[in-house]
Amino acid sequence: MEKERIGVGQYLAMCIKQGIAVFKNPLKLLPTLVLGAVWLVIGYLSATMQLPLWAKVVSFLSFAEGGMFGGVLGAAGGIVGKVVMAVFVNSAILPLFQKKLPFFGVAGGIKGMFSNMGEQVTRGIAPFLGGLGAALLLYSFMNISHIRLNSMVGVAAIVLLLQNIGNKGGFLFGLLFSIANSLTKGRVPRFITINRMLTGMAVGFTVAVGFSVVGISWSILLGLPLLLLALLLSIFLNRKQTEQ
Repeated sequence: MEKERIGVGQYLAMCIKQGIAVFKNPLKLLPTLVLGAVWLVIGYLSATMQLPLWAKVVSFLSFAEGGMFGGVLGAAGGIVGKVVMAVFVNSAILPLFQKKLPFFGVAGGIKGMFSNMGEQVTRGIAPFLGGLGAALLLYSFMNISHIRLNSMVGVAAIVLLLQNIGNKGGFLFGLLFSIANSLTKGRVPRFITINRMLTGMAVGFTVAVGFSVVGISWSILLGLPLLLLALLLSIFLNRKQTEQ
């Protein structure tokens, strides 16, 4: 089915409306409320004592200490990261109430990352590099200290991206589609372009998490040049296509 041609503003307004509708069903809020309680408890313990091992494990799995480092910018990134974690937890738990498997679409997303890779290779480089660079920068924003303790947000992002690819839908898929609609003045974006960008982001978050695991902070250093290179390639390829 063809995607509805809506701009970024319309899409975000629609998402906000859907988010407000969740409050009509308190059961759907339960996972988020429990996660919020975990964040409060771990945050309090972290501020008052040396965390025991069990608390460190819970902190890692829940991204509880995300935003507690890096000042105002780090706090802002932590808020974004906590939204990602809330979506991740809801994607794991809410399907169970409907007798469905958690993270439906992830397996298809892994397959979708490598499908059609031989098609339109040249045109696919720019969105892939753009997604790769954007993910490295976004991870740096959410985990500004690049520590292993807060790297779970990157893992959550990878899973959600794979879901978006596998289901050919989801918040980020729709957001990229609406951005592309706005930039191309209503022309329907190619699915392969959105897929390549999401694939690049999945790879980018994987690389960023790997950097945190080994203790290096190269995400920003690599993310900015990759994003710039993607922009230059996109301009060059579009100009070349126009001239043909």
